[in-house]
Amino acid sequence: MDLDRIERLVRLFGRSHARELQVESEGWSLSLSRANTPVAAGVAPPGEPPAAAAADERVQDSGRVTVTAPLVGIFRQGGVRLQPGDRVEAGAPLGSIESMKILSPVLAAESGEIDEVLVEDGQPVEYGHQLFLLQPLNGRESDEAEP
Repeated sequence: MDLDRIERLVRLFGRSHARELQVESEGWSLSLSRANTPVAAGVAPPGEPPAAAAADERVQDSGRVTVTAPLVGIFRQGGVRLQPGDRVEAGAPLGSIESMKILSPVLAAESGEIDEVLVEDGQPVEYGHQLFLLQPLNGRESDEAEP
């Protein structure tokens, strides 16, 4: 049994959208399958292009928006390290997910303020993994305007 080969197969399976993997070789076999996990609202199912790589859903009772990973990979922070209190515009890049050496941007679905950063640069993420909590502005920009 080649443990290196098995570890590489497990990592490859983890980065893919495949539901099952079965490998048989001389003296050993490997069978991997994914549990059926519910798809978060606003997230494209595996196999569909992540149209807005901003997979957002409302956090119950708080009005905050959860920005989730649109695919499996490694979270990359990007040029600016976002901190709680930073403001972002709708469509602004919040980071990206590196999968198979390809970077897919994670975009803010709406303007708001970063409430929490839930992931670190270089951290592996799964499909639907929570990345940021965003507090929508909802007209709060007018609160700061002078009369």
